[in-house]
Amino acid sequence: MKKRLRKKKYIGEFQEFGWYVTLVLKSDDAQTKEALLDALLEQMDVLDLMMGGSLVSFFAQPVIRLTKEQTQERQQQLQQWLTQRPEVAQATSSALTDAWYGPFPQ
Repeated sequence: MKKRLRKKKYIGEFQEFGWYVTLVLKSDDAQTKEALLDALLEQMDVLDLMMGGSLVSFFAQPVIRLTKEQTQERQQQLQQWLTQRPEVAQATSSALTDAWYGPFPQ
């Protein structure tokens, strides 16, 4: 397949990766959630990540296309940051998945 088509279809060297994050919070307090969300959005900016979903369950993906290894590094950095937060009882990250073709949970 030609390079132009691989780029258009996000395959081969143009493949993009992301992962799912699930959080269990220690408190259901609205102020705590808002403070965590603000801090999370700042950290996502620092790591050049974007997210889609809710605070307790979201999909994270790099803003720019990175290699699989670079994406795994960002995933580990975010996971480490989340586990250090006092508001978070448990943070779970899925394995990397193709951001365009899945597999996606039902």
